[in-house]
This record gives sequence, structure tokens and C-alpha cells, in this order.
Amino acid sequence: MRRSETRGLNASVRTKRDPTAALALYDRSIRHGHRHVALLRYMDARDLAAPLTQAHHEYAEKIASSLSATDIERILGQAVDRSRQRQRAASNIHADEAA
Repeated sequence: MRRSETRGLNASVRTKRDPTAALALYDRSIRHGHRHVALLRYMDARDLAAPLTQAHHEYAEKIASSLSATDIERILGQAVDRSRQRQRAASNIHADEAA
């Protein structure tokens, strides 16, 4: 996957709340052995109700079990912030469409 494709998927997750894009990014992180980014992408995929498999959950659990409580708290905080940003962006788009 090229960087431009990754950027496009990230934009789809941020602006369109696209669960398919979130899952593709998480799968990419798994293939590349990412840890922190993978956990963030897992949380994004869960937040957007992407169709996660048992293997997806197991990878996230494996990563989480190797991190400190502080690292997990930081990553979860980032995931919550990302979710709120997506929700605000979606609200703004709907408000603009209604106006």
C-alpha cells in the first residue's frame, strides 16, 4: 500500500467515519508489526463498528498485554480524542448540509 493510499484511508476515517477504511488501516498495522499505532487503529475500528475478527481482537490483546498501564492510558486517551474529533466533524458536516 502506498503512502498516498494510507493518507486517503486516514482521511476517510477522519471525515467519513468509514469502518472499511479503519479496518484496512488496522490490517496494515498488523502486517507491519505496529504496536501503538495498531492499538489506536484497533480502537478506531471498534469505534466505527468495523467487522473485526477474533484475530483482530487477539492482536490488540497481545499488544495491550505488553504495554505499561501508562502507555495504555495514553493510547486510550488518544483514541477517545480521535473519536470525539470524528464526531465533531460529522456534526459539522450535518449542520452545514442542513443550513
